[in-house]
Amino acid sequence: RKLGLENEEALTGKGVSYCATCDGAFFRGKDVAIAGGGNTALEDAKYLSEICNKVYLIHRRDEFRGDEGSVDELKQKSNVEFILNSNVIKLNETDGKLSSIDVKNKESEEVKKIDVSAIFIAVGQVPENQNFVKFADMDEKGYMLSGEDCHTKTPGIFVAGDNRVKEVRQLV
Repeated sequence: RKLGLENEEALTGKGVSYCATCDGAFFRGKDVAIAGGGNTALEDAKYLSEICNKVYLIHRRDEFRGDEGSVDELKQKSNVEFILNSNVIKLNETDGKLSSIDVKNKESEEVKKIDVSAIFIAVGQVPENQNFVKFADMDEKGYMLSGEDCHTKTPGIFVAGDNRVKEVRQLV
């Protein structure tokens, strides 16, 4: 799921990423941000805190939805900063790459500019399966139903990857 910000599409691959595991190493030793508050965002923060200089974890609520144990672990890290009750409202670029983000606190309405080389967006996923509704049943979120053998309701049509109902998702 995207944040829906003005130049998000143009900066994807140039500092905007949706997979810390895939792209985190490109930002080793740099300051980065993560937008999100679930388990994916928390796991991304743990991973990035081991390789990045500073990790800003930005969440729109006053507490995280992810595992409390992960939150406690992140609180112990000196290079992780929580920015709660806040939303990323702008992606700023220099020379065609992300250079900073603007974050707005929902309570005070204060806008803070944070210099980062990357932002990892972990605010959920949206399947794009609408064109295949005739070939496979979908769950309420739009993911295709199939068994682990990848069979759908239509003989000869198989579903593989993150567009189907499954426990673990990995965009790559």
